[in-house]
Amino acid sequence: MNSNRLGCLSPLAIIATILTLVVIGIVMYSSGSGFFTAGSLNAQPGQMLGGVTSHAEIGNDCARCHPTPWGAQDMTNLCVTCHSSINTQMSDPASLHGAMSGGKHIECLACHPEHNGPQAALTYLDSAKFPHEQIGYSLKAHARKTDSSPFTCADCHGANISKFELSTCETCHRQMDVAFATAHTLAYGNGCLACHDGIDTYNKNFDHSRLAFKLDGKHTEILCSQCHLNARSRTDLQNTPANCGNCHIKEDAHNGQFGRECSACHTTGSWKPATFDHNLSAFKLDGAHAGVQCAECHKNEVFKDTPTRCDGCHTEPTLHSGMFPGQSCADCHTTSAWSPARYNGPHTFPMNHGEKNNTCADCHQPTLNQWTCDTCHQPAEVRAKHIEEGITDFTDCLRCHPTGQEGDD
Repeated sequence: MNSNRLGCLSPLAIIATILTLVVIGIVMYSSGSGFFTAGSLNAQPGQMLGGVTSHAEIGNDCARCHPTPWGAQDMTNLCVTCHSSINTQMSDPASLHGAMSGGKHIECLACHPEHNGPQAALTYLDSAKFPHEQIGYSLKAHARKTDSSPFTCADCHGANISKFELSTCETCHRQMDVAFATAHTLAYGNGCLACHDGIDTYNKNFDHSRLAFKLDGKHTEILCSQCHLNARSRTDLQNTPANCGNCHIKEDAHNGQFGRECSACHTTGSWKPATFDHNLSAFKLDGAHAGVQCAECHKNEVFKDTPTRCDGCHTEPTLHSGMFPGQSCADCHTTSAWSPARYNGPHTFPMNHGEKNNTCADCHQPTLNQWTCDTCHQPAEVRAKHIEEGITDFTDCLRCHPTGQEGDD
């Protein structure tokens, strides 16, 4: 049996291979680089970059966009060689491309396809895969429109995917609820993105209890705009004053006498009734003072600078007749009652003189600013005893008896 030892290297196979290569060479020569292209490049004119105004102008220069397999660069590196502004954006988290990349290397080809013809779009975004949260606005609350159909990029962005008109929000929401949209715009302006992030962080169901200023009592019944007056951004909302006086200054019947810490007397349940803990002030109420009505001390509802001395409210009684200049009422009286009174202040003569509990009137006759020893010590006996001892000047008892004791001179 004869066998072909050449196998695929038979003369016929070799001739067929040579003819095939010749045909391929002729086709390649006649078609140029078009033999290897995946399709025509986009021809829409734009800004001049890299010496051309459209990709179509470099259709025969594949190396401008396609790196060699053995090189260190990829297509994105070659893209930003011409599109240098995009390269700058990628390092700026505040820009569109910077937010999308998150500081990482991303492939331009994922969103910008080519070889789809002269008029094909150069930007394609899959709304289901596009990281919309990374550019500061989530689509979680905008998955479907009011008719249950899914949102498309064009619904908000129109024909230019890289732009967004703020009027789009208002136009759409007016169709949903014109009354709400009108009131909301009047209260907060039409810069929707300044407050809204797409997941309704700040909406009617916002949990205010997570903040330092919790809403309770009457505060739960008011509109947000009544406290967040003229708020035009999230910063404005967060910087709203939390002091009572900032909202209730017009309702302050005290004319600022107590400052702006309304909570010292009032609660969020209601302005009235109001309670005040006087013990928090410098003048604490005790004894009979605790039962006195506020108006008896605070005339005409004037609270600030009310006198705290006794004589600010209590006129000096006729009994004293100016006998205690410089003395404090508290030296004799307590807040429990005016009477009985007992002197507790400084006293030149010993208060415990004698063998009994002396009263003021025992020594101070006929008035409290005068004194006498004759109540207890009979003048005749005093005179006889002093003459017996050879003492003739005995009219000033304190000169010889300053401590009230015999023989203390």
